[in-house]
Amino acid sequence: MRAEYEKRVRDLAAVAERMRRDGADAETIARTVVAERRALAAHYKEMTPEPLRTRIFAHTVAVYSDPLGPTVDYLRGKGRSWEEIIASASRPGEIPVED
Repeated sequence: MRAEYEKRVRDLAAVAERMRRDGADAETIARTVVAERRALAAHYKEMTPEPLRTRIFAHTVAVYSDPLGPTVDYLRGKGRSWEEIIASASRPGEIPVED
């Protein structure tokens, strides 16, 4: 399941590239791929068995204050450019390890 999630996250780079070719601006692309990444996160987190699911949700909330990960507003607030946001949306995060 994790490998499938990671592939789908990496595939968001192709979504961004298609949008660029179609003339979309960087902000629109960033907002689109982050929304798609968050939808993937929701889907796969709900499929994750316990106790790993609870650990992932807790880690994500601790880091981003949101169970689905960073929002566009969060990333912009951290000084990320639209291009940096687009790139990060297509990079899978790491699974938190036991404390």
